[in-house]
Amino acid sequence: MTKVGKEKVKCIKCGAESEQLIVYSVNFSLGTKEHNEALMKNQQKCPNCGYEAMDISKDLSKEEKNKEG
Repeated sequence: MTKVGKEKVKCIKCGAESEQLIVYSVNFSLGTKEHNEALMKNQQKCPNCGYEAMDISKDLSKEEKNKEG
């Protein structure tokens, strides 16, 4: 089952709260391939500072560095 929702999240860069789309899971046996791929690539964007990431409440660049290290 594809599961998405909206939640208020706090931007890690500026601290502003905004409602953002959260993609919990995507079932590729439902929906079109294009729609499912778009959900998998969903980017949140802070309306205050413009920071974009899969999850604006986390600094994903630091998490990526930790995985590489």
